[in-house]
Amino acid sequence: MRKNLRNILMAGAISLASLLPTQKAEAQGNVSGNVEYIQSEKPDNSYARLQGFYTLPKDVKGFTFLEFYKNGNGYFGKTTLDKAVGEGFGARAVAYHANEPLKKAGLGVTKVVPHLPKNTFAKIGLIPIWAGNKGRAIGDKALAQYFANVNLPAGFNLSSFGDWDLITKDKGIQWEYGEINLDKKLNDVFTIGYNPVLFNKGNAVPRLEHRVVGRVNFGGKK
Repeated sequence: MRKNLRNILMAGAISLASLLPTQKAEAQGNVSGNVEYIQSEKPDNSYARLQGFYTLPKDVKGFTFLEFYKNGNGYFGKTTLDKAVGEGFGARAVAYHANEPLKKAGLGVTKVVPHLPKNTFAKIGLIPIWAGNKGRAIGDKALAQYFANVNLPAGFNLSSFGDWDLITKDKGIQWEYGEINLDKKLNDVFTIGYNPVLFNKGNAVPRLEHRVVGRVNFGGKK
């Protein structure tokens, strides 16, 4: 019984998380995003990134990004779909796109952090259920996630996100990936900012690499 339920959840995660922006979302007028160029202190780690924010039917909030790497290293991306289920809680599906439309997918829950100061937002998540692109369960992966955003004076904005992998083979809790972003909109189209990346360095504490970003925005306010 538990095995059948797990298989159903895996299939649901793959089906839900593999969704990308659709004509239905565009018809609702709820599509926005940006095109970025990220310049790292290590030139070979610089790349372009496309990000899109959108709304799907049943008020599912979607976010997809694709990064395009240099030197024939292909692309990487992720789709996140969130559905509120009441009182700050939500369901989340994620899909990874690594040189193919669907590499793996996960399913979990989120919680908006309550009672924060004005102009501050934070959400935490747990993604404990994972499957590969063939539907096979991935048992040694469970991500703890965070996202936080603060609107600062003078039009500046500070945000950060990151993931820890709570289940790894013989390595303990591992930092997976994250970013910090301090930016300022120059106008409705152009944004510039400081965008350090937080890489894994073999334990639960990330390694910082300095970067700057230039962004061209389209649609909405993102």
